[in-house]
Amino acid sequence: MQNYRIETCESLPPKGELNSILSQYYELIVQRMQAMGFEMDPAAPQSALAEFWEHSDDYLPPKGCLVVARSESGEIVGCGMMKCLGPETGELKRVFVAEHARGTGTGRALIEARENAARKMGLKRLIADTLTPNVEMRDLYPKLGYVELGSPVETTTYKDQPMLRPHLHYFVKNL
Repeated sequence: MQNYRIETCESLPPKGELNSILSQYYELIVQRMQAMGFEMDPAAPQSALAEFWEHSDDYLPPKGCLVVARSESGEIVGCGMMKCLGPETGELKRVFVAEHARGTGTGRALIEARENAARKMGLKRLIADTLTPNVEMRDLYPKLGYVELGSPVETTTYKDQPMLRPHLHYFVKNL
């Protein structure tokens, strides 16, 4: 089994490298949303990438953090982001591990790295949301001490994409 190193980024990785892993993430999200019955614009992954880059500074210090997992050859095989929603709350976003790197503990390490960054930033809790078909995250969050909430939390997705609200699961962890 290959080991992947986790890096907390002080600046954005090269755009092409980050786009490679984010494109895989957005394509999976679109596939899952289509499987749920949503009609998706074929340009949705590219639109999501553009939206990320418009707001990318939200995921860098001092407002947030971006972590990547790299293979021994330096390829980005996973990512995770966090942004501040207030003085005490951070939101986990875009945790993703490439298919060939799954089952290695990389997803767990990406979450733990963001938790450590959140503590250093003085945050007291982290929130996250995920879609119903994302069984991987719905399984992993509770194993890491996150509690699934029975009612919505005003996450970025909750605010920006109201049509997804019936399909979102919300998690919180006090740090």
